[in-house]
Amino acid sequence: MRNKTRSLIGVVTFIISVYIVFRLLAFPAGLFSATFIGGLVVWMLTTYRVSVDPGVIVVPHLVTVILFIVHVYEEFVAHIEVVMTRLTGVQVSQAIFLTVAAFIAPIIWIAGLVMVQKRWAFGYFLVSVFYFGMMFGELTHFIFPVILDGRFHYMAGMYTALLPSLAAWYTCALVWRNVREARRQLRSAG
Repeated sequence: MRNKTRSLIGVVTFIISVYIVFRLLAFPAGLFSATFIGGLVVWMLTTYRVSVDPGVIVVPHLVTVILFIVHVYEEFVAHIEVVMTRLTGVQVSQAIFLTVAAFIAPIIWIAGLVMVQKRWAFGYFLVSVFYFGMMFGELTHFIFPVILDGRFHYMAGMYTALLPSLAAWYTCALVWRNVREARRQLRSAG
């Protein structure tokens, strides 16, 4: 139990650090830190207490990362930084957007998978953050136009937002199924 507590403290420290770094980068810290908090909830409900076989998620996770990169390309071409600036009031440059979304994020999502292969708790947390962000965060592309302009119309990233979202829902369903099976085996063994 001591390792679980240490992992939880490390994750909370990490979330606070992400918030601070995003603030320093002039990136919408609150918006993206919410994804880490949502990922914390997903992690607590799934792999915090029971790890799953990493082999189950390797391919769907990597497919989700690929679809995320495709989605980020659409956001880049359509200037999502303008939308983010309007939504948050924080001036977001295209360079900062690319640094975070096209460089740092894919590294984190792949590093999380590597850590899951080692069955490290922090890796399970990172993949939970990724799935939460893709499952829920990407769907917000469909409400951005209504929030900003009061009507539904195309806004940066909307065409490809469903791709990583659906892939993440599928992968998270695999995780959930494996967590349930692992819990069932623990109950029958104990």
